[in-house]
Amino acid sequence: MFLLPIFALALGFAFFYLFGGAVLPANEALARYTALAVLAGLDTVLGGIRAWLTDAFDDAIFISGFFLNALLAVGLVLLGEQLGLEAGAGENRVSVMMIGAVVVFSGRILNNLAALRRIAIENLRDKSAATSENAA
Repeated sequence: MFLLPIFALALGFAFFYLFGGAVLPANEALARYTALAVLAGLDTVLGGIRAWLTDAFDDAIFISGFFLNALLAVGLVLLGEQLGLEAGAGENRVSVMMIGAVVVFSGRILNNLAALRRIAIENLRDKSAATSENAA
């Protein structure tokens, strides 16, 4: 059941890659929002894997967090652009809210990866300790 949202996400990306250009032509603004939504989704997926490995996974929390994180990230960037919170000069201007969201989600992703690494190492240590106890 846990892999169903990940499979749906991969299927959605594949469908958009194959048929998205005809339905929704890509432009720079859409690419920025999509990149941020993907970053927020990746943060949620890694958090879900972390929760699953620690037996704290709840699919309602995972699904709602996935969509709400992505919508909130995109909404904050849109709000920042509407308020004129931009950095840079000329056509190379970037929303300050986008920079903030990228920093926050990147930090959360790195924290989740660090936690997953610790969980994996602890599981390996527990398994090797159990095998050495059974061998003795």
